[in-house]
Amino acid sequence: MAKQSFKGNQSTESSPTEFELLLDSYENMNSKGLVRQGIILNIDERYIYVNVGDKSDGIITVEEISSGGNVDITSISIGDSIEVFVGNYDDSMGYLICSREKAKSVYALDDIEKVCKDNELINGTVVAKTKGGLIVDLNGVTAFLPGSQIDVKLTRDFDAFLGKALDLKVISVDKRACNVIVSRRKVIEDEIKKLKENVLTDIKEGDVLEGIVKNITDYGVFVDLGGMDGLIYITDISWKRISHPSEVLSLGQKINVKVIKYDKERHRVSLGYKQLFEDPWHDVLDRHAPGDIVEGVIINITDYGAFVELDDDVEGLIHLSEMSWEKKQIDPKVFLTKGQRVKISILSIEPESRKLSLSLKRLTENPWNALKDKYPKGTIVEGVIKNIYEFGISVTLEENLEGYVKQSDFAWAKRTRHPRELFKPEEEIKTMVLSIDEEKQRMYLGIKQLTESPWHSVKDKYSTGTVISGTVSNIMEFGIFVQIEDGIEGLVHNSKIPENFIKGDDISVGSPINAEIIMLDVNEQKIGLSLLNTDKNKS
Repeated sequence: MAKQSFKGNQSTESSPTEFELLLDSYENMNSKGLVRQGIILNIDERYIYVNVGDKSDGIITVEEISSGGNVDITSISIGDSIEVFVGNYDDSMGYLICSREKAKSVYALDDIEKVCKDNELINGTVVAKTKGGLIVDLNGVTAFLPGSQIDVKLTRDFDAFLGKALDLKVISVDKRACNVIVSRRKVIEDEIKKLKENVLTDIKEGDVLEGIVKNITDYGVFVDLGGMDGLIYITDISWKRISHPSEVLSLGQKINVKVIKYDKERHRVSLGYKQLFEDPWHDVLDRHAPGDIVEGVIINITDYGAFVELDDDVEGLIHLSEMSWEKKQIDPKVFLTKGQRVKISILSIEPESRKLSLSLKRLTENPWNALKDKYPKGTIVEGVIKNIYEFGISVTLEENLEGYVKQSDFAWAKRTRHPRELFKPEEEIKTMVLSIDEEKQRMYLGIKQLTESPWHSVKDKYSTGTVISGTVSNIMEFGIFVQIEDGIEGLVHNSKIPENFIKGDDISVGSPINAEIIMLDVNEQKIGLSLLNTDKNKS
């Protein structure tokens, strides 16, 4: 009767699944259920026969007891009590199909559910892998560990976890479907959170901490401080110039760092690595001085020069103008190569701005120094006009040597016409050497110096109070220039023009004029004039 009654309960299409019945039986242990305490009736080679109550008999396979249950079959005997899960009735055999392992899983799931509710850890062993994650054995209950829950970072190598025992968090338990989801990531995140809380409470600016290089980017290095990451910007990695952080630091390297800035609200830490080493610029003036000859390595070449790193990690610049005495433009990348070791001369040192000016050409004699011996001041030279400018002309004296004549050195008279009205390109011309500037590499020439200056005899001819007769050479807003004789001019300032003298109507360039000398400075070649009254000028 009992067997038939049980079979009838399983006959409808909407009957519950075997495991759902198992759960129902467990949740109602005090009433009639499917997890029962049975009595062993008989044992043969294949089955163990059990009375499960209500005059119902069931069978358990010997294989389940001996292998799956890890129980020695000889250790059990007729009359022993055994807890089993009562399954479906098998018509062909005439017994209920029972399982000792399924009975155990009911209790195991209950324990797992408690672990989940209490947010505790559970240990499991990885037994297999799937496309989406890992299969874990939790003391006989199979659980799924999704790939996204294996670690805080993306995990691609599932094989590395096979056979390993892991501490896990249970994040989902579906007892009716016997579906358990676990996470290793949450365990790691909790550990990191605890470490971070410890770091956050202790950290302060100026601290020196130990960390591990976690990630390297173009702009800096991230360092794991033990649950919290800090960033070393590339400018705080080395006192010397580097192109990439990997030139100094490597992944996984254990380093000491200094806390430069700590933002408590945003939990951001700025770190420094170079700050743990002495700044080579601190005592640079004790090691170097302008004029010293030092050695270094070319570390970078630009259009305007080359950067050199000295042996003590101080960096300087050889400007394009300090590479060669040649005046023509040179290409630094042709003149020097990156990594080349060179000797250079120090021109200047600016510790505050961390600037070091260097020179290559100062190690050789300036060829312009020799020109002073070849072309001493006063030497008369001949050349060809190469260029005509607004304020002067250039004259080629020999190959790669030019001289410059300023407009003021064309003639003794102060005002001259535009140089293009006086000279033509390729015209041969005679000049006198006035001076040589070695630094600017320029030779200054003069044309008027070939003749005697009319100012030499001015003192003999004129003095203060002398009345002169001349012609107006130029009219300006501030006064009138008067040509007294060839090459000699004087200025009548507006303040020295009588009120009854109307400049616009009474006078123009070329008009004769009478004036009195009120100031005479031969060295400055200046004569100050005062215009006589209108009547005298008209006479």
